[in-house]
Amino acid sequence: MSKYELIHDFYEKSKILEFSDTAELMGQAKDDEEKDFIALITDFVLQQKQKRVIAEKRF
Repeated sequence: MSKYELIHDFYEKSKILEFSDTAELMGQAKDDEEKDFIALITDFVLQQKQKRVIAEKRF
């Protein structure tokens, strides 16, 4: 699997995350760096969902 395919696969899978999953995922993190990574990913997913809601004028 190429690096692009790996990242693309991760991106697609990350779409199932909900902001409410953050606390559980943080609790499972092995160290602070992993916690930071989880925070970045869940924030990104939330931002993308917010953009869609705003674009669809559902706010």
